[in-house]
Amino acid sequence: MAKRRAWLPGDMTFGMRSHLLGLVVVAFLPALAVGGMASWQAVTRHLEGFHDQLRDTARALSTAADREFEARIAALTTLAESPLLDAPLTDLSALHTHARRAAAALGAPIVIIGRNNQQLLNTSLPPGVPLPRTGAEDANLEVLRTGRPVISNLINAASDQEPVIAVLVPIRRDGQILATLSSRVTPERLQILLEAQDFYDGRFASLVDGDGRLIARSSQTVTPGRAAAPWYVAGVASNAPGLLSGKTADGQDVVAAFSFLSSGSGWTVAVAAPASLYSASWNAPLMAIVLGGGAALAIASLLAAALAQRIVRPLQVLTDEADAVAEGRQQALGDAGEGRPPATVTEFKALRDAITRAAQVLAGRNSALTASEARLRAIVDTAVDAIVVIDEAGIMHSFNGAAEAIFRYPADEVIGRNVSVIMSSGDAARHDAQLARYLAAGERRIIGSGREVEGRRRDGSTVPLDLAIAEWRDGEGQRFFTGIMRDISTKKAEDERRLLLAREVDHRAKNLLAVVQSVIRLTPRESADAFARSVEARVMALARVQSLLADENWAGAELHAVVERELAPYRLGSSGSAVQITVEGPPVTLAAETVQPIAMILHELIANAAKHGALKELGGQVDVRWQLLRAADAPGNTMLFMEWTEQGGHLRDVAPRRKGFGTRMITATAQRQLGGTVTQRWETGRMRCELMLPLWRTSRGSKLPFGAGSSVA
Repeated sequence: MAKRRAWLPGDMTFGMRSHLLGLVVVAFLPALAVGGMASWQAVTRHLEGFHDQLRDTARALSTAADREFEARIAALTTLAESPLLDAPLTDLSALHTHARRAAAALGAPIVIIGRNNQQLLNTSLPPGVPLPRTGAEDANLEVLRTGRPVISNLINAASDQEPVIAVLVPIRRDGQILATLSSRVTPERLQILLEAQDFYDGRFASLVDGDGRLIARSSQTVTPGRAAAPWYVAGVASNAPGLLSGKTADGQDVVAAFSFLSSGSGWTVAVAAPASLYSASWNAPLMAIVLGGGAALAIASLLAAALAQRIVRPLQVLTDEADAVAEGRQQALGDAGEGRPPATVTEFKALRDAITRAAQVLAGRNSALTASEARLRAIVDTAVDAIVVIDEAGIMHSFNGAAEAIFRYPADEVIGRNVSVIMSSGDAARHDAQLARYLAAGERRIIGSGREVEGRRRDGSTVPLDLAIAEWRDGEGQRFFTGIMRDISTKKAEDERRLLLAREVDHRAKNLLAVVQSVIRLTPRESADAFARSVEARVMALARVQSLLADENWAGAELHAVVERELAPYRLGSSGSAVQITVEGPPVTLAAETVQPIAMILHELIANAAKHGALKELGGQVDVRWQLLRAADAPGNTMLFMEWTEQGGHLRDVAPRRKGFGTRMITATAQRQLGGTVTQRWETGRMRCELMLPLWRTSRGSKLPFGAGSSVA
């Protein structure tokens, strides 16, 4: 059974199950929306509470840290106002005992630092002992500049090189700051302060100074001075609201809130919780609403599907039976409903009975129609001509085997498309206009006798066709047109080839007669016999070339074949011993127009060699070689370099005083007809003739071989 489409373009349809499921979803949407909003609000409030708890804890710890620093500032401020500091600061021995008692109360040494950053007093050292530098020079300068107490960032105490935090207050007399009074706080004391907070569930607090260095942490002992996490430092620098998140140095994912200390510049207290704890705080209520809503929707969908099955099943049976009738499979219905499931709905049963009656009527008609269509299809498919049927809109309805062969389209690819797909653009435009005129006014230009058109194949190539069109109507009165087409490309190609050959023969005959006439006119007339022999030899050379061109359909000839054909009569001497002739060079296809001039040059060289040079007697040697070179003045051009070398016989050692007819003909042909140059050299027992010819004027499609390379001037 053919597969039914669940939707059609422009006419989307859905099944009964889809409609019932859609009804359930629509009914549940308001409830799900209200529940989702309530859940979201609950989760939001929970998250806000979680955030507020972290932030409030951070504020409380920052207040506690501020109290620790402010207590030391208050104690140092009281000591700075002591009358013992009214005397010049060069002698502080009287203050030493009093300062030691204050240091014991604070639990840390007290130091007085002068304006030059040099210690003036240190309760941790006996009087008179040289005092080292404090390590709090930057904080001391800040107190001297601002006149306010300062909490330093983490420093190393000069006396014991331990990391500490310095607390400094100014010593004022008469409106001037004479020095600073300093004490220190250890990271261990601040860690005790953080640990006093009762943390649980993996939460912890950290104290970070203004340089972004970790001072203390409640959950574990850390090395003071280690850099805080970059994400935390960046969040503090931007004073980002809300929660910060990232990884701790030990790789734990956390969320954190922070609070600034009022006593220390840039100091912060961070309270962090594991990210998993943060996620769990809102995952549980959210998952509850999602799972609950999903379960309710699933149960309702199952109930809707069960109800849809009771309705869809009999509808599906009726649909299958209707498809069977439409596809000619009436036997699938069985006899009198035998084997078919019962229809439980009265209306469905009446519809099934009507389908059965229609199937019985159609069965008889289909049998006759099938036989008729089979005969017609056999006739169309075996026809040697292409047969294409189109409707009034130009849409193809039939495409026989011969049409597939001509246009190279499978039938199922073009049926349903406009006939213009197999016509050239010009013929398609004319065809549409003629069809429109015929349909509008009955103008019958497209109907009846054949005419020549151009078809277009699948690959875009064109094919000439002889086209005849017939009109007919089906039983419903719909009009169709049948086009019968015959491929006439072979006939046209044969006609064109005969015409081209006739023109070529005519051209070649005229050209050959003109050359023969020139040879006769230009050949020296020293004597009748010499004149006859020269003319006969040159005409025979032309005849050999013409024969070679005829063998190649006047499309040109290989240079090697031209040389061999001209030298063939001299391959054997009169006594039968071979004359040594060498022919060597890369493949070069000469254009038809240049075969004759090059053959004439070779003939004159051969004639001179036979008359005066290496071919005159046995034992002579002729070498004909050529190669392709790039022109130095125009690297894009390629030159054909031919070299004729002969030795032996009675060759002269120097150039003749007077150029003969053959030499003049070689020079004139190479320069005027081929645009090249000729160079002749005479050496001891050897004559060499060099031809340099532009390849673009002498060849057809030749390319410079790989590696050939020398450039020529």
